[in-house]
Amino acid sequence: DYQRPSAAVPATWREATVAAGATWHPSAPPDAFARGEWWRLFGDPELDRLAARIAIDNQNVVAAAANYRQAQAIVREARAARFPTLGVSGSARRTGGRDQAEVNAFQVSFAADWAPDLWGRVGRGVESASASAEASAADLASARLSAQGELAINYFSLREADAEAVLLRRTIEGFERSLQITRNRYVAGIAPRTDVLQAETQLASTRADLSALLADRARFEHAIAVLV
Repeated sequence: DYQRPSAAVPATWREATVAAGATWHPSAPPDAFARGEWWRLFGDPELDRLAARIAIDNQNVVAAAANYRQAQAIVREARAARFPTLGVSGSARRTGGRDQAEVNAFQVSFAADWAPDLWGRVGRGVESASASAEASAADLASARLSAQGELAINYFSLREADAEAVLLRRTIEGFERSLQITRNRYVAGIAPRTDVLQAETQLASTRADLSALLADRARFEHAIAVLV
């Protein structure tokens, strides 16, 4: 059997404690580490609802889950080769008739088959299938975490865009009032034409910022729709 060689671990690789309270070693693969429902820390019911749909509707997660179930089935099939197989067969026939008495005959036979795993082929098959199942489990966990993380990023980006849009709309309302006042001052001969042009430029620039922001918001919304 293969023996893993010993290797010195640097002193800086220390056991770390994560927010969930569990511990893990940096030298160990964390692919299947339980992350939990970390998004609930934000206390946002809408985010909770969307994150719950990830495991059901996200196609990457669904595909990874199907691969994991298939890998588990392969492991069960490989383990079954370690045990003997039993077979049962039966038959029934009737003889006689007319002048002869009728006789019913029944026969049941059992068969068993088992071969010792002298060269470790079955054992190695189980190990290989188990490793593939573990890799599929890691892929599933990674696909789910990736989708959930991307969802959270897009969701909060969308919420940020909403908050910024509120500020921009208020700013536009202020610039519109300022432009009207500046035009009145210009008509009255109090303010120069350059003040009007400057106010118009501020208003147009802020409206352009709002349009670009709403376009970004739409992209975040579309990305969330794809994830769920």
